[in-house]
Amino acid sequence: MPVTAKKSARARSAREPGAALDRLALGCRILEAQGHACRTLGHAALRDPDGRGLWVKRWGISFGETRNRRDFVLIDFDGNHIAGSGRAPSEWPIHAGVLKRRPDIHVVVHSHPFHGRVFSAVKEPLLPVSNTGNWFPAPPPRFTKTSELVRTAAMGDAVGKCLGDNFALFLRNHGVVFCGTSVEHAVLMGIQLEDACREHLLLAASGLDWDYPGENERRRKYLSAGSSAGPSFERFARELDAN
Repeated sequence: MPVTAKKSARARSAREPGAALDRLALGCRILEAQGHACRTLGHAALRDPDGRGLWVKRWGISFGETRNRRDFVLIDFDGNHIAGSGRAPSEWPIHAGVLKRRPDIHVVVHSHPFHGRVFSAVKEPLLPVSNTGNWFPAPPPRFTKTSELVRTAAMGDAVGKCLGDNFALFLRNHGVVFCGTSVEHAVLMGIQLEDACREHLLLAASGLDWDYPGENERRRKYLSAGSSAGPSFERFARELDAN
């Protein structure tokens, strides 16, 4: 059998994470409804279970138009197309850079929510105004190497390094990146990040004297925050169905 035929046979026999991609498509629509809509900008990716790379939302459609597994393409960590119809977004290195560095992460999202992209210009750390801000183990870092599109592997790797052990970061004067150990975890991280940015910006503009929980209290709250990801995701899914 020719080498190319053998490769095609292996690709067909490898698992396509169809149910997980359908779930991620639902997560994209939830994000659209929860403040992450920005025309066709933004993309989400799922780690391939067979280690071939990542499944990323195809270029040219919005989060709200992402319907099912057919709206994702499989690429390797160098950006080479493996499977699926359409093409990957030019900022695929964001997802590759994070997934290569963090084996615990399975879903990565980059978006441009209003409050998140405004806060990406802020030099001070995001503070936990309420429990919403305690979904993060520490204030999300700010990637400052560039405000331009992240289109090279080297820059994507730098994003992954900047993320560290967190589950979200700000791309300076650009947008946000958030991720999770599951679709539900990642989607709720994105929703909580946008809410936390809105709360911080509102209080900063109010001129009121305000404070926030200390480190020990924040750490205790963080440890329990992720337990509500699944039920909250289902609640947002029901809201979509109702509309």
